[in-house]
Amino acid sequence: MSTAAPTKSNEPQTGQFNSIGDTNVHISVDQIQLVTFRVGKVQLGINIDYVQEINRLMEYTPVPEASPHIHGVVNLRGEVVTVLDAHRIFDLPKPETMTTGRNLILKIDGERLGVLVDEVSDILTIRRDELATRPSNVREVDRRFIESVFLRENDVVVVVDPQGFLAAIDEFSL
Repeated sequence: MSTAAPTKSNEPQTGQFNSIGDTNVHISVDQIQLVTFRVGKVQLGINIDYVQEINRLMEYTPVPEASPHIHGVVNLRGEVVTVLDAHRIFDLPKPETMTTGRNLILKIDGERLGVLVDEVSDILTIRRDELATRPSNVREVDRRFIESVFLRENDVVVVVDPQGFLAAIDEFSL
């Protein structure tokens, strides 16, 4: 999969061709593509420019005395990648068995990072003006992880701030 890398200002580039699988869509400056995923009953999304790949559940190695948000590390083609547990990050109940889970492999500020989620749902292409600001009363997901929200007909997609994932690691390593 090939996606445009975020710029140094940490804003993803626009007007690029992005692909996951066989999907190629030209994105204009006023649009954004979101990879949507589910953690518990919460529908989340992240800008596709941060998503390097989506993998099935992988064998992981626990990291002793690591942040409680860290699920472990995986060997991804010779590179050790930290995998975060989205249930722990967002303080959401974890399913008894995780058979359909996925690892979202992200690249944030040059660092590869995995996020364990229940299910990858869809890729949405939306206009940037359809995103609403982060609401002050969101309780299901910690506000510091929320960049914005997208209101759909039947649900809300909480758009995650990728920097929140890095902060989740750093806050316990100090």
